[in-house]
Amino acid sequence: METPVADLLVSRAEPVSRLFGGLSTPTRLRILGLTIERPLTVKELVILLRMTQPHICRQLQLLCELNLLIRASASAGGRGDSYQANEPLVLKAVDLARISLDQAPGS
Repeated sequence: METPVADLLVSRAEPVSRLFGGLSTPTRLRILGLTIERPLTVKELVILLRMTQPHICRQLQLLCELNLLIRASASAGGRGDSYQANEPLVLKAVDLARISLDQAPGS
């Protein structure tokens, strides 16, 4: 009988791989870091990250699909849609990274 961890990794390998892939680029990690404190619009992220709007939008779409980022509707002030990190999930991912890095040889 497989353990719950083994079962997850075997039976749900594709979605687990997609989730870790979503965390695998510096740009997506920066977006999560910037949006953990407060929601930001696409325009704000373009300025902060000095990247094109289409590139930022692709990253936002993927992070939303993975439930790592939450999209809020446009505000009454006309700012456009804003995005905020799904804090509980992002904090768990950061804790996992911290543990892994702390246990890595030479750290």
